[in-house]
Amino acid sequence: MKAEPSSRSAAIRQVLGRHGTDAIYVASTGYVSRAVAAEVSPEHVVLYMQGSMGLAPAIGLGIVLGSDRTVVVLNGDGALLMSLGTTHTIRDRAPADRFFHYVLDNGCHESVGGQPCAPLESSYPGVTAILPITRDGKPPRVPVSPPDNVAQVRARIAR
Repeated sequence: MKAEPSSRSAAIRQVLGRHGTDAIYVASTGYVSRAVAAEVSPEHVVLYMQGSMGLAPAIGLGIVLGSDRTVVVLNGDGALLMSLGTTHTIRDRAPADRFFHYVLDNGCHESVGGQPCAPLESSYPGVTAILPITRDGKPPRVPVSPPDNVAQVRARIAR
């Protein structure tokens, strides 16, 4: 059974509280990085991967394999889907006691307009937990729904 969604900020605070300020955090592209920046303290060490397009887990894996630190990746559902194969490498290579990969799942590619993304499975190798979140009342950044946008473009092309 899927957990009830919480707010993005509450989910991030939960992860930060679980791992504290000794961990190195890698924050995925878009809204995840902005939301993490709003919640961390000056004592947290965060690598913000703005524009990384799904690469935060691979970057986190490189950090954990090259250090003795705990690494926590905060990822979005759309970003996870952009580089899903990385999960198997993480499963096979990451030290399970020092690498944690959390996915904030709001069902959309929020940073690029809120378009729906494919629904996630209940779990993936290399993912510690999938945390369902709400969109916190944010409207899509693009003021037209994806189906309406496609219809408008098709109508213009057909002219």
